[in-house]
Amino acid sequence: MIADDMPLDELAGSWDEIREEYYDLRNDAYDRAVLDCAVRLAEDPGGESAWAWVIGLLMMAPYVAGAPGDGVVSAATSALEAADGSLRDRPCGHETHPYQEHEPEFDEDLGRQLRGLYDPDAAWDENHPREQWLCPRNVAGLARIALDIIEPGSASDVPPRLPVGAQDTIDSLSALLHGYPEPGTDIEAEIGIHAEELRSAEPEDRPGRLLVVTAVAWYAASDFVRNPVVLDDLISALETTLPHYADARCTHDRHPAPPRSGPNAAALGIKLSSPAGRALYERDRTRTDPLDQLLCPVALSEITNDAMRALSGRREQLR
Repeated sequence: MIADDMPLDELAGSWDEIREEYYDLRNDAYDRAVLDCAVRLAEDPGGESAWAWVIGLLMMAPYVAGAPGDGVVSAATSALEAADGSLRDRPCGHETHPYQEHEPEFDEDLGRQLRGLYDPDAAWDENHPREQWLCPRNVAGLARIALDIIEPGSASDVPPRLPVGAQDTIDSLSALLHGYPEPGTDIEAEIGIHAEELRSAEPEDRPGRLLVVTAVAWYAASDFVRNPVVLDDLISALETTLPHYADARCTHDRHPAPPRSGPNAAALGIKLSSPAGRALYERDRTRTDPLDQLLCPVALSEITNDAMRALSGRREQLR
């Protein structure tokens, strides 16, 4: 028993449900589960059971990164920071730790691994032995992954992952740009969201947001959009962006074109709209173009003007 009032199997099942249903905003039961886990970790952040509470918070971190109830984020982050501070410098003879290769898809295995760590007689066929999983430095690394999910960019030594919800945005945009929007999608509102994201983007994220809007612009310039206000919104966002590239100069011999497919271009833009996404692009890049060429200000100015011409032409048709 990890807890006096609930066996580990039941805890793991509860945490796994929250991991899967992370988009369920302000769920009181989920809030209580996170707070309970955070309190138990905060009581003894360097203790023998810290690994279980850290894994629990890691499983629930996507929910915490959304819109939980009051005090949930601060309780979770404070407990995780305390665990990281207590454990990360403990002596250890391991050359590697599981957290160093813990990609987002591995979150699905955490419930099963949690049970296997608790029961030393259970089957264990993971890539790392139990003692490496339970190593204080590994537990600290898992805590930093959880913190990075809740507050993107807060940890630099963990595998990069897209912010929570980014993949959902990619999927929703892909469906829209393929001409088959997901049920319940408000097409005009969806387009307006990305126009506003571009207008308010930080300088480092602006190129990615621009790629998204230019991909959406070609869709909006087609017969799919008949409301001139939507076109005006996109044109305004692009006009707001152009001055940032007014004095652009470069020495590149060529500029790679964004993907021809609108869904692929939008997905790339979403990916490049966050530091972790850019890190993923560079990490996984083999034959693709370096970011300094793909996101060259001269190239961005050109694709912005192309998109504006398409939108303006469609706007004239609707007069």
